[in-house]
Amino acid sequence: MKNKIIIVSGLPRSGTSLMMQILHAAGIPVLTDERRKPDENNPRGYFEFEPVKKIKQNPEWLKQARGKAVKVISHLLPYLPSGFEYEIIFMNRDLDEVIESQNKMLRALGKPIGKLETPRLKHYFETHLKEIHRWLNRQPNIRYIDVDYRELLRSPMLVLKKTETFLGIHLATQSAIEVIDPNLYRTKK
Repeated sequence: MKNKIIIVSGLPRSGTSLMMQILHAAGIPVLTDERRKPDENNPRGYFEFEPVKKIKQNPEWLKQARGKAVKVISHLLPYLPSGFEYEIIFMNRDLDEVIESQNKMLRALGKPIGKLETPRLKHYFETHLKEIHRWLNRQPNIRYIDVDYRELLRSPMLVLKKTETFLGIHLATQSAIEVIDPNLYRTKK
């Protein structure tokens, strides 16, 4: 695992922060700068690393990510340089829930909601997810697993065992399960 990089990815508000919390609690080192502080939208933190946002211009930070987990939203995955091996945990969530959760977060932050109407935004996300999965399947240096957010909350042990098998490492699953708080699943379809 030393030379591999674990990437937690998906659309924003799809459960990526929760998966980062789980991996951290399970004993996997995470790459985060904690610049984005916990708030009412993510009371346990975002687990972000600011340089990820500039991966297209400067991917040098990936050297720090070897043997660790780092969060990279799905739109940035095509900018991952080919010189590394990646194991991607791709979070999936009902798109109506993703959109509503994003809108709630934007309202709470006092920011304007996106200009696209929900049906058009949903179509955009569906198209993006199909394209990104096609791209993932063509990358010889990438392995990935899809994880459903709702299934993770309903059957955490099952999902964590699948994740453990995928990563090929033992996870401290009891510690990881203790991180999951179903009360934070506030935007449900």
